[in-house]
Amino acid sequence: MKKALVILSALFLLVTILPNMADAQIKTRKELNKERKELRKKVTEKATKQARKMEKEIEKEGWRVFPGAVPIAKMLDDSWMKQYEMKLNDDGAETNAYIWSTGNGVAKTKSAAQMQAIELAKVELAGKLKTFVAALTTSNIANAQLSGVDAETEMSIVQSAKSITSATLTQTKPVVLLYRTKIPKKELKQNNKQQLTAGTVEVQVMLFYDLYQADFEVRDAIKAELKDKLKDNEEELKKLMDL
Repeated sequence: MKKALVILSALFLLVTILPNMADAQIKTRKELNKERKELRKKVTEKATKQARKMEKEIEKEGWRVFPGAVPIAKMLDDSWMKQYEMKLNDDGAETNAYIWSTGNGVAKTKSAAQMQAIELAKVELAGKLKTFVAALTTSNIANAQLSGVDAETEMSIVQSAKSITSATLTQTKPVVLLYRTKIPKKELKQNNKQQLTAGTVEVQVMLFYDLYQADFEVRDAIKAELKDKLKDNEEELKKLMDL
């Protein structure tokens, strides 16, 4: 399963997540939501086909869903939908609408292995998000042409935005969450692995973070920081409202 998820992720990480927004006009939230709705129409059928193809391979590797969880096919469908969904940069190029990460945990209980896997995935996701948020904050300020923002204030905004997005990671739930208690012989041989010891559980997770949501949170952070600073500048306040 880990091999399958790594391959699954690598196929889509070929596209960079950092947008090229220099000298662009800021999009309103209404425009961003309309853009997203149109782009999502393209991915449904494509994602479903890939999910069905991957399900059998994952089951052969010994992976199962937790009691009460949705079937593997549904998890994969949701995962592929998020990986296929794109976001338009201001230069017209498409990049992924989500960033994602995988995590693996091995422990004596399912809950302990699950916690370990999720924490590892969050560390990876936080690193990707930190880079994205810094770039996104700077570009939003530049695109809105807010002349009243000095370097010190901009740095304060970046730090504020990072704290908001980092906090939401604690609420992030796995889209893919699987476990197994035994590794098939074929996979052991191919990947030079050791068999799981009796009473041990391996858990694999996949987390996603919505970059449209990150965009909105960054804009809210900018507004909060600049509300008082621009209160006497009507023109600057109008630009701020479009964020």
